[in-house]
Amino acid sequence: MTQDGANLPTVCVLCSHNCGLRVDVKDGRIVAVRGDETNPITRGYVCNKAFGIAHYVEHGDRVRHPLRRRPDGTFERIDWTTAIAEIAARLNEVRARHSPRAIALVGIGGQGNHMDAPYAMAFLRGTGSRRWFNAFAQEKTQHSLLDQWMFDASPATFLHADTARARFLLVLGTNPKISNRGHNATDTFKTLAEDPGRTVVVVDPRETETTRTATRHLRVQPGTDVYLLLAMAAVIVREGLADRAFVDGHTIGLEQLRAELASVDVARMAARCGLEVDAIRETARGFAEAESAAIFFDLGVEQTPFSTLVSYLIRVLLVLTDNLGRPGGCMFLESFLPPMQDPARVKEPERALASGIPAIRALGNGGMFSPTLVPEEVLLEHPERIRAIIVEGSNPLLSYSDASRWRAARARLDLLVVIDPAMTETARLADYVLPTPVGYEKWETSAFPRGVPEIYMQVRPPVVSPPPDALPEPEIYVRLCEAMGLYPPPPAELHALATDALTPAGAMTFLGTAQGAARGGEHEMLVWAYRTLGPHLPSPALAAMFFIAHLNAMFRPDSVLRTLGPEWEGKLPFEIGSELFRRFLAHPEGVEMARQRLETNLEDHLGFPDGKIRLAPEAMLPEIRRAIATEPATDPHFPFVLAAGLRTRWTANTIQRDPAWRKGKGPHCALNLSPDDARTIGVRNGDPVRVSTRRGSVTLPAQVDAKLMAGHVWMPNGFGMVSADGTVQGANQNELTDVTDRDPFTGIPHHRHVRCRVERAA
Repeated sequence: MTQDGANLPTVCVLCSHNCGLRVDVKDGRIVAVRGDETNPITRGYVCNKAFGIAHYVEHGDRVRHPLRRRPDGTFERIDWTTAIAEIAARLNEVRARHSPRAIALVGIGGQGNHMDAPYAMAFLRGTGSRRWFNAFAQEKTQHSLLDQWMFDASPATFLHADTARARFLLVLGTNPKISNRGHNATDTFKTLAEDPGRTVVVVDPRETETTRTATRHLRVQPGTDVYLLLAMAAVIVREGLADRAFVDGHTIGLEQLRAELASVDVARMAARCGLEVDAIRETARGFAEAESAAIFFDLGVEQTPFSTLVSYLIRVLLVLTDNLGRPGGCMFLESFLPPMQDPARVKEPERALASGIPAIRALGNGGMFSPTLVPEEVLLEHPERIRAIIVEGSNPLLSYSDASRWRAARARLDLLVVIDPAMTETARLADYVLPTPVGYEKWETSAFPRGVPEIYMQVRPPVVSPPPDALPEPEIYVRLCEAMGLYPPPPAELHALATDALTPAGAMTFLGTAQGAARGGEHEMLVWAYRTLGPHLPSPALAAMFFIAHLNAMFRPDSVLRTLGPEWEGKLPFEIGSELFRRFLAHPEGVEMARQRLETNLEDHLGFPDGKIRLAPEAMLPEIRRAIATEPATDPHFPFVLAAGLRTRWTANTIQRDPAWRKGKGPHCALNLSPDDARTIGVRNGDPVRVSTRRGSVTLPAQVDAKLMAGHVWMPNGFGMVSADGTVQGANQNELTDVTDRDPFTGIPHHRHVRCRVERAA
């Protein structure tokens, strides 16, 4: 790479929106950032966070060489050959002495840096383990679970609000004007507010930037969204507001659902929410009678009590009103992976040893667990308990529930390896730390889906050079596969065939030969392609994108042809796949790769042979009864409800370690509390307060927030980092959270509803 460059295309990796950027580079450093008007996804949209990406690249905590822990707890520099050999030997020892299941992978796919994922899966599956714990599964796998239970939809799809066309929008658990949830959120909600023909109802305990421009703000008590949704469903069914023709023709189980909803006392649900009954009835009627209606949701209802039931009820409301898979309703978004179903989905899933919670297929056909389950899977007395963990693109001590339990679990591990650009809090506890480039120093891709009907791909080259001794994650995983003997060496024939693999005929021969020789399936083929095709590509990691291009041509041809145009009709799959891959590399600003059909979005994603929606999944009926019977929890010893880990304009999970990126006077990490609570406790802005739960305590400054109701407090995510120079940035929310406070179906933690005590600190 050159040390200087202008107008280089890339993305912001500081949240999942991954806004397209153009950057200027001088002397190997990013010196200017602006929105990319040519990016087909975000079209120049950008928020304040993007202008701090240079701090993500350059900071004092970068790891520049492989490190090995000494007996005294300090680290020594070692070479890559030694690091890979020793780690491989220790992993093989765990497999041989205990079980392949004793190895776990925690993380992968850090914000907007997703090229690692296929290689990480090849490594993990090669070991014989299926124990993958990913951050997505501490937020959103309940939706994947319900989409499979109710629709048999592919786990590579996402149900998302069609905000561009919705006439009625119900917003749950999110403040998108700050979190950037959705597509170009600030612009989207400005457009909604300016259209008098559209209704936006925001459900939130707080007054927020989004509630201010809403048609109606339903200010529920924290953690009571499930009661609101139960009441709305009951009103729609009892008042005959459901679209009976659609429900009768497309669903199974209405009478079972009706029987459960008969027990819902709408007035009682309203009282639990702190709302007037009429407000709920009017919202339910407005939703059911609108020309189109969608539900827009995020962490506030995903990390709260009854989160799987909430996900179910969201889908019930959409189905009852014929707003599922319809323009203006909630639609199935497809990602760069074709929406294929794994035939093995009918088999018993991998389950956690301690809880029995299953791995849930999401982001594709690979099952993932909530990271909340990891500590007990290590601490459990079981012959197959986890003994070795690879942490990659993740910082569990700050990002996942219950830091004290993670520290206890670490003490019982035989091996902890951290693959990360930074010396994180978790890395400081590792046996080995392996440095990797950040997302601006290597070829990368951003895999989050963006909307309907267009499906985009953005494969981006590096814009600055990495530390000389850092290796991309795909290279690390392939080296581990080779050192552990997980797959045989690639056939010599593949090396010869790779020279022509970028032509349609060459691709057909290369992939056909690899498939015929591989005994380890797609994972073995990928590792082989990395070593054989990889040297002929700008980066060997792009072998995965080569596979994805040809998978789309083979398994999603109609959608791809809608993008390529009529001149590609009748072309062979390998011609189409080769053209897709060419476009990926030719358009680092992003490119449309396929296009869904709007008019058949629902039908295209119903997988059951009879084409019917299951309105009454067996597990959800007793869960409705449990919710009806459960009053909102109170605890006189912990009278406050803490929303732990809210997003602000200056949070970026835990990847942005240089505090200099934040602007303004701060404090950026404070406990926000209502004026009434501040007076009762006796604190003003900036006074120290101690927040305590059953798991621990933290001290941080108070921030009096007039937009909060009494008894409800919040703190931001992404703090508690300790830099190499000893600087401490704020407080770690996960010193307060509890791994046992979680959803029973998914293990997703209740971070938005943590019982706590707040006191003035000395």
